[in-house]
Amino acid sequence: MIEFWGATLVLFVLGAVMFLWPLWQKSDHDHQASRDALNKAFYYDRVEEIQSESAEGLIDNERDLTQDLQQSLLDDIPEKEKAKQARHLRLTPMQWVPGLIVLAVVSFGLYGIEGSAEQVAQWQQTAKQLPALSTRLLDNEQPLTQQEMQDLTLALRTRLQHDPQDSTGWLLLGRIGLANRDGETAKGAMEKAYALSPSRPEIQVGLAQALLFAGDEAESARAQSLLQSVVKSDPFNLQAMSLLAYQAFEQARYQDAMATWEAMKTLIGKEDPRNQTLDQSISRAKLALNSAEGANVGITVKLGKQVELPDQGVVIISAHASVDAAMPIAARRLPLSKFPLSVALADTDSLNPSQALSSLNNVVIKARIDRDGNVTTKQGDWVGISEPVALGEDVELVIDKRQ
Repeated sequence: MIEFWGATLVLFVLGAVMFLWPLWQKSDHDHQASRDALNKAFYYDRVEEIQSESAEGLIDNERDLTQDLQQSLLDDIPEKEKAKQARHLRLTPMQWVPGLIVLAVVSFGLYGIEGSAEQVAQWQQTAKQLPALSTRLLDNEQPLTQQEMQDLTLALRTRLQHDPQDSTGWLLLGRIGLANRDGETAKGAMEKAYALSPSRPEIQVGLAQALLFAGDEAESARAQSLLQSVVKSDPFNLQAMSLLAYQAFEQARYQDAMATWEAMKTLIGKEDPRNQTLDQSISRAKLALNSAEGANVGITVKLGKQVELPDQGVVIISAHASVDAAMPIAARRLPLSKFPLSVALADTDSLNPSQALSSLNNVVIKARIDRDGNVTTKQGDWVGISEPVALGEDVELVIDKRQ
């Protein structure tokens, strides 16, 4: 805030100088011009009189009188410094002080009406909350609200603009990107954090998470390498182990996923409430491993020529009992990536444990580009719908309709 008002004062002083300078110069020019004009008029008038008197014979020393007149004209011209001082004295405070007051009132008044004083004050207040909000984001004990996320993002960007070498700041910005499902921001921030501090485990895990979110195979291999490096140096890093298990499950390496989740259960102990989530994950992996061959649908999704991908969002692929069935039997949520994309829906993707995908003979596949990640808001989303397909068969559909 001090810098802001300092810059404001400098700009006001410059404006005041620009306001006063023409007045100063105008006084100088007008006064000198008037004096010169009067002297010239007097000189030429007196010369005519001398010539007239000489012609009438009234005087016989015309040349001497003319020289005296010229000398008088030269003597009447003030010295440069005296003239400048006189001009300065003629510009009284009563002439320029009201102008400065009007300039100040108009300038600051317009800024108060049309400017961003309130936003600047809010920005400064948000910057002061950065330590507290950062601690809450790192601890993850008390989730941040959407407004707090926005405040933290603003404060972080301000801090990183002044200190781009702050690896923790980039880490926090990357985590906010992940929380907001903004893969581009998350990956960019995590890459910068990793470039500054490549040996910090939390940054390695954060970058791996951003790479997995991108959904690219090459990036997935890099993420696996980062996570394995973290677990090798710290076998008790549950976050890295959880991401490794998730990656194994997504790649259909169900045995590896179950082994990792079982190891996590051993580390946290039987009384830890997280055991329930781990048991559910292990059950899903067993179901996938034991699913009958052919109890899945291979899906290839393409984009219509008129479809423009949003800057952020997800692809939701779902299997329905019929075209009119709103509730899907199984579904998967994938990050936006290169099209065409291929995926398989199986029993592990079933939304209702009492109704597995394999319980149906035929399903209808739907694919939708969800811009905000909220399944309840569909207006304006691009969708594609297949014909009924039997389990075990492959289907290809094109996203080309707008809801």
